[in-house]
Amino acid sequence: MPLSGLESAMQALMRKTSNAFDAALIEAPLPELRDDDWVLVKVAYAGVCGSDIKMLESDAVGQYAKLRPPVITGHEASGTIVAVGPAVTGWAAGDRVVYETTVDNCGVCRFCLSGDWNMCPSRKGLGSSMNGSFAEFVAMPVRNLHKVPDHVDLKTAALAEPLACGVHIVEEAGRVKRGENVLIIGPGPIGMCCGITAKANGARVIMLGTAHSRPRLKVAEEIGLTVLTNDAPDLEKAVMDLCGGELADISIDAAGSQSSFDQALHLVRKMGRIVIGAAPTHKPDPIVLDMTRFYRYQLQMFTAASTRPSGWKAAMQIMAASAGDLARLVGRCFPLSQWEEAFDVTRRKEGFKAMIAFV
Repeated sequence: MPLSGLESAMQALMRKTSNAFDAALIEAPLPELRDDDWVLVKVAYAGVCGSDIKMLESDAVGQYAKLRPPVITGHEASGTIVAVGPAVTGWAAGDRVVYETTVDNCGVCRFCLSGDWNMCPSRKGLGSSMNGSFAEFVAMPVRNLHKVPDHVDLKTAALAEPLACGVHIVEEAGRVKRGENVLIIGPGPIGMCCGITAKANGARVIMLGTAHSRPRLKVAEEIGLTVLTNDAPDLEKAVMDLCGGELADISIDAAGSQSSFDQALHLVRKMGRIVIGAAPTHKPDPIVLDMTRFYRYQLQMFTAASTRPSGWKAAMQIMAASAGDLARLVGRCFPLSQWEEAFDVTRRKEGFKAMIAFV
């Protein structure tokens, strides 16, 4: 559906081919509304995710490849509606929004029917198989939209997607309960969003990081989380001291490495729950498991990839209540022309969430 009164072209970051690092700024045509219930959003801020780095550095081939080039990348963002299709009701130009990342799914498979759109075999994701948010404008179905609370700025709102990931990890996979002790390994944006989610659910949160991550751990402490570094003389004892004499009820691997998985396995109590919230790469990457401990401790392990629609609803409630905590996770902002620097800052884990600013 063509649009009138708007620019005919925009700047965008496109992954051009399946070859690693083959990305460039381009001038792209303004997105059209594919159907009557679609909207056009002017992007305000787009977050740089660790998965954006992994996809940039990997060939888009193999069974775990998400990218379908050529495609405009980027999936974490906030913005303002500038045009709506004729079938759209309840939304108007000027509304401040964030948006879910499943743009298309079959609607009839077991996963769609259970609300697990992220598992649909036909899923098309924003910024991977559908044009995404590293662009001045992005189009999507109205079902994807969530209104930004009035007291939340668009920069903070751009953290909605990682916060929805945190909800999927902590609430939907981890089934956290009030008063439980939750250990999170990795104080990056996803780990911190898990911490904010667990705290909002009434859990006691311990954030574990490396010595290199002390600046991030300082922020974690300032928003009310307990922190530990993995160079503690006796890490197991330190966790037990914080958890009333036993290990954590739930451990969350938010780093996605062999060492972080080992910590998640060895710092959770008998019959405890482990949630894997990150993976090392987009290629097959075996992790060694101490099966004896896993078996004898009768542990449960879950994984949580991407987001579900239900998680977005909960994330928006947490955002409204915890906007101040979330705002601490906003890092440096860069114009789209400096996307490589924004990616480098993310790669070096400087600060928290680097963002591309379009305002």
